[in-house]
Amino acid sequence: MLYECLPLKARARGTLIMALTLALILGGCEQGKERDKSRAPATLASQVESLEMFEPNCASPDKCASVAIQREVFSDQASLNDAVYRQMLTQLQGFGESSEAPLDSLEKVAQKFLDDAAAVTIPSAAQWQLTGNAKKLSRRDDVVTIEIDSYLYTGGAHGMPVSRWLNWDLANESQLALNDVLVPGQEDAFWKLAEAAHDEWLKSQQVNEDFRQNWPFSRTEDFRLTNDGLVLRYGVYTLAPYSMGEIELTIPPAKLKAVLRERFQ
Repeated sequence: MLYECLPLKARARGTLIMALTLALILGGCEQGKERDKSRAPATLASQVESLEMFEPNCASPDKCASVAIQREVFSDQASLNDAVYRQMLTQLQGFGESSEAPLDSLEKVAQKFLDDAAAVTIPSAAQWQLTGNAKKLSRRDDVVTIEIDSYLYTGGAHGMPVSRWLNWDLANESQLALNDVLVPGQEDAFWKLAEAAHDEWLKSQQVNEDFRQNWPFSRTEDFRLTNDGLVLRYGVYTLAPYSMGEIELTIPPAKLKAVLRERFQ
């Protein structure tokens, strides 16, 4: 054979080249396998789970205290489902302001709410109401955003609505905080952009100077990524009176290039 006719040094070099080529091929295969392992699922299958409870001896649902909770549960996404469940527990037990959730199940939260309603001796014109809803709002590449809404009414002029966005990195199976998507060291620059967006919103509302003084800009951790840019959400009583509802500020993509990690642009 021709290979056997080659000098010894040439054969050695040929053997080395073949070994290196094989190693590169195998290495590429292994890297491909690693990429496959971290790739986010193409679709998210899910089903809706519901919990509905009323105070004892309820003759008509609209005349007694009630609890209605729905959540979207995703197949093969145990960590995501757990994160959504924890956020629902938090919101339904304290307007979403506290990070602590004393009760560890939605059933316990519902039962306590009904017990508290039954213990009230002075009836309200409207019945006590607790609702919660968690569902997929959007998906952008590997990031899925879950919208978690809750509403609590225990008498008075109006109830308290709370909405939160939970951003989940499907590739790494972890929740994304705002700082996770920002370029390190660019946080101050980002908030200057947010303040500018807030100023534009104030102009669009044609508010006076008193409003600006009474409702100054503040920071929030509630955000989501869209094709229109990064959206910040503010709950009622944060940037404006209750009557104006929740406020959303959008920073367009062109302004985010220097502050947003390339993966999330």
